[in-house]
Amino acid sequence: MGRLTFVGLGLGARGISLEGVVAVREADSCYLEYYTTPHEPTLLKELENETGRIMTVVDREFVEDGREILKEARDSKVVLVVPGDPMIATTHNELRVRAIGQRTETAIIHAATIPSSAASASGLHYYKFGRMMTITRETLDFMQQAYHTIQSNLLQGLHTLLLLEFDVEAGEGATPQAVFDGLLAAEKNFGREVLSEETFALVLSRLGRQDSELRAGSLRDLRNSDYGEKPHCIVIPGGLHFTEVEAVAAIFGVGEAEVSDNSRNMKGTAEVLIPRYAAKTRRALNSAREKLGMEYDTLLENVELYTKDAEGFLARGEHELAMLSMGYAEGLLDSAGFTGRAKIDW
Repeated sequence: MGRLTFVGLGLGARGISLEGVVAVREADSCYLEYYTTPHEPTLLKELENETGRIMTVVDREFVEDGREILKEARDSKVVLVVPGDPMIATTHNELRVRAIGQRTETAIIHAATIPSSAASASGLHYYKFGRMMTITRETLDFMQQAYHTIQSNLLQGLHTLLLLEFDVEAGEGATPQAVFDGLLAAEKNFGREVLSEETFALVLSRLGRQDSELRAGSLRDLRNSDYGEKPHCIVIPGGLHFTEVEAVAAIFGVGEAEVSDNSRNMKGTAEVLIPRYAAKTRRALNSAREKLGMEYDTLLENVELYTKDAEGFLARGEHELAMLSMGYAEGLLDSAGFTGRAKIDW
């Protein structure tokens, strides 16, 4: 009976566990893939020296196709060595499911992975990390999803981990500077008061290597820094326990006063937008009253009432109703403009 074993490589050649080394040595065939993570030039040689086995380096297409691996694993012991922890990547999980479907035994040998290592390296509490995201080159120009993920996490007091994609085959990836520029551009676009140049962030470069480097500071300072060779990841801290403040200050070599709690002054979307929308609607309403006749008094009165309702809902913490009422107020006022009797000056 065959077996397909996924062996985690951790953060480098020396990150493979003793159990992983044994699995490689006992395998009939051994494949190595590292197309999603920049690696040290000596990685393959070090692994082969450590395990005493010649490894076949495979590319993304070979692993995603998977047919050759699955065919071999029907009747022999096959090992696929991958960076980090094997099942963090969806491709490997899909391959595992296919193996199970053809009644091939599977096994996973775990290792360190960036999500847990970033928390360990930074001194932040792992259980306080929220949803993480991978930033690709394609998403750098429009960071809507990352921006809203950070907002959601910060509102809950949670830290956000951003993984910066790197394509080994293309030799290109997202840089911390480009990510910070993209996030600040998203703030300018959406205006939810989530980020500013004063936002405190961490950049962790080449974790697990001898040349790893950690930086902390405001986006203003970090967006103008050089971080050297990839890979990189970014952490936007949320609410900070005093032990986290102490740890970050010591690890990153900054003063405790510089370690800012980005969640402290966070507001929900309605808290930011309703006061703006209400002020804008009242200005437009006052202008419309001067242009429209008495037959529009009831409509304009309802605009005012819906605006007051929005502010009342907001004060009671009923944010969805506040946004809904504000939308009614703006829609009614727009409808008056559609009659052609007056131009609504928003």
